[in-house]
Amino acid sequence: MIEHRNAQLIDAEAIALLHALSWRENYRGEFTDAFLDGDLPEERLGVWRERLGQPPENQFVEVAHRGSNLVGFVCAYGAHDAQWGSFIDNLHVANAAKKSGIGRLLMKRAGEWLVSLSPDLGVHLLVLESNLAARRFYERLGAKNAGVFTTEAHGGAVVRSCRYTWAHAEVLADA
Repeated sequence: MIEHRNAQLIDAEAIALLHALSWRENYRGEFTDAFLDGDLPEERLGVWRERLGQPPENQFVEVAHRGSNLVGFVCAYGAHDAQWGSFIDNLHVANAAKKSGIGRLLMKRAGEWLVSLSPDLGVHLLVLESNLAARRFYERLGAKNAGVFTTEAHGGAVVRSCRYTWAHAEVLADA
């Protein structure tokens, strides 16, 4: 059974470990090996301690657990961008738990929160162009690819990313 709840500071380490593992498993060949093989869990821990220790009012982070194991998390920012609206900054699901509905559940929960905060705004996220599985997942949730661009990513890598958009958060909330 999957349980989900708002993330707390005590979740920072588990989130950081899943985040680092997800990048290592899915972004090899996009991010540099030096970055992925370095002290990525510690780098991510710093990010998540800050986000969960001093969360801005427009931040939403929810975790999904199966028993005592963290199997996924989502992080969203309401009214993040004047042009694109609210922003899904992270969605990571453990590889062993993919295709079990956890990603859909987390996106639905983020959509519900975003509707309560900014119902008239659109929602967007960025996904690596090469991450075809994630792109298909977002398309199944009703997202449209608004374009591809090249940017510098973590660790100095240059990557091609797609911006996926939803016209309103309600589309996610109804997923």
